Amino acid sequence: MSNKTWISLFILLVLALHAVPVLSYQGVRQTRWPFLAWAMYAKSYPPGPIIVTMRKIVGTSAGGKREEVTPKMVGLSKPAFRNAYGVPLGKDDSAAARQLMDRINRGRRESLVELRSETIQYRLTDTGVAVDTAPAKIFPASPVTR
Repeated sequence: MSNKTWISLFILLVLALHAVPVLSYQGVRQTRWPFLAWAMYAKSYPPGPIIVTMRKIVGTSAGGKREEVTPKMVGLSKPAFRNAYGVPLGKDDSAAARQLMDRINRGRRESLVELRSETIQYRLTDTGVAVDTAPAKIFPASPVTR
């Protein structure tokens, strides 16, 4: 067989393999093409304003020192930190704040006595970028029960 025949067969094989995801059972999660497993392709949004929400959690120690609470500080990835603590604190979840403070204070010399959740929202408008700052949400340390 010539090289042209092998190349043509390879191209036909690649084209035929495109039908495999459509013909095979893929369950509830995925119904068509393989790349739809990623949310950036599967979940399209209608046209509208572009909004970006930036959250920052700042801890205050007993001595008054302020430091930003980062995912690295608690041993989580950024998405896991955002889902476990960032979003719940933004929704006034004091239980998540208590868990986060307990997790941070484990093994620290100077423990945190307060967490402050700060939220800034940026909206793209026709005239530029509008910045909306929400009031900070403050979560004091819960009293120790003995």
